[in-house]
Amino acid sequence: MNIWYLNHYANTPSIGIPGRPYALATNLQKWGHNVLIIRASYYHGIQPTPVDAYDRQMKYDGIDYYHIPTRIYQGNGLGRLMNMLDYSRGVRKLAEKIDKKELIKPDVLIPSCVHPLTFPPALFLARKYKAKLIYEVRDIWPLSLVELLGVPSYHPLVLWFGQIEKKAYHEADAVVSLVPNAFEHMGPLGLDKRKFNFIPNGIDRQEWMGCPATLPSGHEKTIRKIKEEGKLTVLYTGAHGPPNALDQILDLAKINGGDKPRPYHFVFIGDGIAKDILMRRVKDEGISFVSFLPKITKAQVISVLALADVCFVASQKKDIYKYGTSPNKLGDYFMSAKPVLNALYSAGRINNDYVAQANAGISVESYNTREIENALQRFCAMTSDERRHMGENGRRYALQNLDWEVLGRRYASLCESL
Repeated sequence: MNIWYLNHYANTPSIGIPGRPYALATNLQKWGHNVLIIRASYYHGIQPTPVDAYDRQMKYDGIDYYHIPTRIYQGNGLGRLMNMLDYSRGVRKLAEKIDKKELIKPDVLIPSCVHPLTFPPALFLARKYKAKLIYEVRDIWPLSLVELLGVPSYHPLVLWFGQIEKKAYHEADAVVSLVPNAFEHMGPLGLDKRKFNFIPNGIDRQEWMGCPATLPSGHEKTIRKIKEEGKLTVLYTGAHGPPNALDQILDLAKINGGDKPRPYHFVFIGDGIAKDILMRRVKDEGISFVSFLPKITKAQVISVLALADVCFVASQKKDIYKYGTSPNKLGDYFMSAKPVLNALYSAGRINNDYVAQANAGISVESYNTREIENALQRFCAMTSDERRHMGENGRRYALQNLDWEVLGRRYASLCESL
């Protein structure tokens, strides 16, 4: 079976963390399927693909990629929208390549919705070549524009993307969501429940079997110093943006004062648009229980998590998160066998709470500073064996439920069933 996976932001192994597209393609191939990942030549934050790779199928670490030429842009304005349209038009034009026998026609198309404009050309190709269509919803568009970015619900872009969303739910042969409760949103918009499938982000166990990567000296020195002071070391690794909700940890200063000695210390490792704001708050408010360190590689993340006592993950208190979250970092935390402090929206919904399902830490309501403080005190009161047991629960859960080999088999079964 020839499967085309359409993802505007898919990385090749040579330019960054290849992520879900590469992991799924690798495991679909293990089950006998041919996979072509169709990506954009440029999107925010990456080096543009060399011109000589445009409109070509190329192999990276055994996986075939096709580079759709897209314009370079800055920021989130018109240029980014035009870049999306470039990708959409470029995917549609692949019909010419198929008709000329330069590409093998797909049996299954998987438009992965990092934005809605991936779907229309996929629908065109599916109809033209009688292929099956699986719509993969990574972000719930246009709801994410409205709830996370504050775009008015009557904005023309929201209305346009909303029409595409409804058509996708109606026309697709199957829908895959990365979050468990998304059908609550999709059903009222016309999705038949029989089409709905939940396949979250996963982990690659092979990444955790190599030699530990060397950490920058500043990172190891900072964390070792905290541990020598006998404090519970709580690590966060990843983006520092509004969706990551790191500001709620700074709000703990309102309970007993920012400069009062505490039995725990947070270390935020990474970068993002909110980092300067967070660092300014720490300085201005005299917060002594939070430190910041620069971004590190994925291999170094694996090494640094070994130094943690507890890991932290959170979501904003936004209605969109009642459908669930699927952060890659949670899989990493589980694989590190460290317990997790999980501050999420609607923490009581067990099917939306991997940490509770796995008994791998403590879940609290997002932005409830009293609950967060109490959870930290509970972690501090635990023995190292009690925390280790929680961490081992998380690792066991990840290997049984989030291993890409397991998720790849589920995806292969879905493709084969259509």
